[in-house]
Amino acid sequence: MQKKPKELDKGISRLFIGVRPDQDTQQRLDELVEQCRQQLGTKKCKQVRWTKPENRHLTLAFLGATPDKLIPLIREQLTQIGSYLPACCGQINSIASFPHPHSPGLAAELANNPDLQRMHETCRQLMLSLDMKPESAAFRPHFTLARSRNGFAELSPQVLNITVSLGNITLYKSHTSQAGSRYSSLFAIELEGSR
Repeated sequence: MQKKPKELDKGISRLFIGVRPDQDTQQRLDELVEQCRQQLGTKKCKQVRWTKPENRHLTLAFLGATPDKLIPLIREQLTQIGSYLPACCGQINSIASFPHPHSPGLAAELANNPDLQRMHETCRQLMLSLDMKPESAAFRPHFTLARSRNGFAELSPQVLNITVSLGNITLYKSHTSQAGSRYSSLFAIELEGSR
């Protein structure tokens, strides 16, 4: 029997800041998913919940349960961040079970780089300015591609070298249900800073 998702109080939303993949990145992720489907085979694929393209994102900071009244302030601060942070590139260097070899998630992981780290740190500073506590886990940028209770031991980890563009900071709202999570973009800020 599945657990009923925990309800939030009215006026509270589950929020996180991420990067929305552009069209070219979505296409590359589609190609990676197709390769994984072929490697897994039809039978195993039936046990996998693939991330819908509209749900794909690279998380920069998880805000968690956040009062809706803070959303205008978050937008204002992210707009300011977008004015000085430049768009950058990331390098997908592997696709494997995430975050550990026997985890139920499958992700395309990016090599961390100074630009990505700066985006992450800037979002952490935003959280601190709002009296929120950032996560203590090390930042491992990735796009989640799928989940399976049985894991992905059948998949051989792939070493990749795929460049993707990261040109926005997006505030997402997480909607939970028994069918799984859905993420809606509340707003996206283009990164317009100069190098």
